[in-house]
Amino acid sequence: MKTVFKNAKVILQNRVLYGGIRVEGSRITEVFESGAEPEGDRVIDCNNLYLSPGFIDLHVHGGGGADFMDGTKESVETVLHTHARHGTTSMLPTTLSSSKEKVAQALLTIEQVQRSWTSGPRILGAHVEGNFFSPVQAGAQDPEYIFPPTKENTKRILTGVSNIRRISCAPEVEHALAFAREMSGKGILMSAAHTDASYDEMEQGAENGFSHMTHLFNGCSIVHSPNYYCRAGAAESALVLDNMAVELIADGRHVPKELLKLVYRMKGAERINLCTDAMCAADMPEGEYKLGALDVVIQDKVAVLKDGTSFAGSICTGDRAVRTMYQNAEVPIYEAVKMMTATPAKLIRVYEELGSITVGKYADLNLFDEEVRIRYTMINGEEYQNNL
Repeated sequence: MKTVFKNAKVILQNRVLYGGIRVEGSRITEVFESGAEPEGDRVIDCNNLYLSPGFIDLHVHGGGGADFMDGTKESVETVLHTHARHGTTSMLPTTLSSSKEKVAQALLTIEQVQRSWTSGPRILGAHVEGNFFSPVQAGAQDPEYIFPPTKENTKRILTGVSNIRRISCAPEVEHALAFAREMSGKGILMSAAHTDASYDEMEQGAENGFSHMTHLFNGCSIVHSPNYYCRAGAAESALVLDNMAVELIADGRHVPKELLKLVYRMKGAERINLCTDAMCAADMPEGEYKLGALDVVIQDKVAVLKDGTSFAGSICTGDRAVRTMYQNAEVPIYEAVKMMTATPAKLIRVYEELGSITVGKYADLNLFDEEVRIRYTMINGEEYQNNL
């Protein structure tokens, strides 16, 4: 089957091309300018909609009323399809701080679903967010299950699965540097997270395997002035360190537009990945929910702990993240899309197959309008949803 998309605004890495693409089987086989349309078995007139790569979310906990920590295949499938309806075609299911046994079961279930994949949204691996954090920056991570990454503590969680692509950890906690060296040496993305680190501690982390910052400005120390002397926190340190990429929850609530603009100017789209950090209430009505054992309230398009002390993940979706960067932070559309496609693909080393509209890559694609409302999604060359 040869499918031709024509009359599209094709989002490439550094520009928007007026034209289209051809897909054969599961792969993109041609990218063409307007007026040079090839023949196809099926022709989709995009009517000047944007055609982008499928979104890649490296940090998502749940959606549609389900959570990856439920540890069931049914919950995993629910979360996958909830976010696919919003343009996320690939993701890293993410755990949170809980008992070692529960985290291990969640990871095992994620890997089982990944191995049985035949169609629909892709699991690219797993992201372990927890339990290796600073209690001072616990946020919505259950403090009962925060502990250092010793051999004993990590063995039960990490043994038994082979699909871990990313681990979030506070670089200043005991044993973190040795742990980061070991994990990064295996090709795992090490992200500084829920950290109270100073600049010196962040720099040490960068020298020992930390190359990324989880949800910048959320769950981390920021600039402060002890005894009148200004000191950079973990957030500012991540911006300064050249070899460190950063992640943003771009829901318009976690990070205000002025800081989104600042981060973009300092890091550029090549060093920023957008994520949802979505919990089970994503794509669900407002009300009360659970994040692990913690009570969460959804109000004003954001998730907060019921006691009001912290955000509790988010209810963001991939389309909302791109929309926020495009409209609120006034980033060019191809740069906003890059932060949800090419950059995350490069961070976890899948860019050879995913993350851009390039001949030879898998046909994971979205069509959306100027408001970044998803109208059509293709995954692996197969039509997933069609609202044209």
